Amino acid sequence: MKDRNKIPAVFKEDLQKLLQSINEMEPIEKGERLCKVCSKVISLENIQLIIPRQPNTFDFICNSPVCVEEYNRKKEIKK
Repeated sequence: MKDRNKIPAVFKEDLQKLLQSINEMEPIEKGERLCKVCSKVISLENIQLIIPRQPNTFDFICNSPVCVEEYNRKKEIKK
């Protein structure tokens, strides 16, 4: 299994700092990031999950319960 940096939780007040550290703050502010499940534009208000893919590449899931559930279901299937 590949070693990955895991971030189990981020407080809302620390979210901007995290996004800046991974160079995703500006793309999110510009509306350039979409939910991997529903394609809704990701914002600071609706971001629920940040999923690391490749170095410096991330997927995002919005805070819709349907999207979070769908992501978790697909994740379980891949195991």
